[in-house]
Amino acid sequence: MSATHLAPDSRFGAGPVAAYLAVCFVWGSTYVAIRMAVESLPPLIMVGTRSVLAGLVLAGFALARGARPPRLRTIGPLILSSVLLFVGGQTMLAVGETRIESGQAAVLGALQALVMPLAAWTLGAARAPGRTTWIGLLIGIAGVAVLVNPGAHTLNFVGTAAVLASVVSWSFGGAVARRWPMGSVALASGLQMLIGGLACLLLSIPFGTWHGFSLAAVTARSAAGFFYLATVGSLVGFSAFAWLVHIWPPARLATYTYVNPVVALVLGSVVAGEVLTPREVLATLVILGAVGVVMIGGRARWPRRAA
Repeated sequence: MSATHLAPDSRFGAGPVAAYLAVCFVWGSTYVAIRMAVESLPPLIMVGTRSVLAGLVLAGFALARGARPPRLRTIGPLILSSVLLFVGGQTMLAVGETRIESGQAAVLGALQALVMPLAAWTLGAARAPGRTTWIGLLIGIAGVAVLVNPGAHTLNFVGTAAVLASVVSWSFGGAVARRWPMGSVALASGLQMLIGGLACLLLSIPFGTWHGFSLAAVTARSAAGFFYLATVGSLVGFSAFAWLVHIWPPARLATYTYVNPVVALVLGSVVAGEVLTPREVLATLVILGAVGVVMIGGRARWPRRAA
């Protein structure tokens, strides 16, 4: 049975919920890991290398398990989604985090919750968002607004623009993958990372990224961030995301972007010793409430089918 023909209950079962939690909490932590990695690793090299390594592992595993190679008609969408997800999405996010803090990037990333369903709708990969979805999305944006401290310094323009560009690119990359399914999700995920990573490394040559780069200059902190991203961030987080793209409505899946800033704040409190303010606690409650509205509303709109 294909992922797109699962019964509603199976789409909301233990497996999808576990995958959703992995996307929420693993990717919430990757904002901090990216910030650590780009301290001494150029974004194109960092994203390209970790994506190629993770892609080889996942694609090799899928092929060993008998996954069929993608059909010729899906090669174009596969390449397009790979470039959008990793060159436009991951690399631009890394570029942004060289100029703004990881928590700020996570807050901006929550705008994906609006862009993802609109991108899928634009490409004909999903129905138009319903009223309940729009209500939940607006509540979520309000929660993100609560997170923003009006007294904070102005965000760096270039860094902010880079993160916003990554939001749009990542959303359309996911919509392309949903619009043109590519067979085995594990193999497609591995190939997307492999192709996207190779594209990053190829682009790093004309951009002169390798000029003056030395492994000896890479700090232990950056190396730790890189290996976390290559293993947990890519193999666990991206694989879970790629599966959910095919079985969950975009508006429901996009709610993970509301949880990511909360995870970033909690990590800042635990790891960096930052104190959570009443404003941040309130924002957490509003954001989680928005997630509940979108998920329950999206479930109610699914037509019932036989398994």
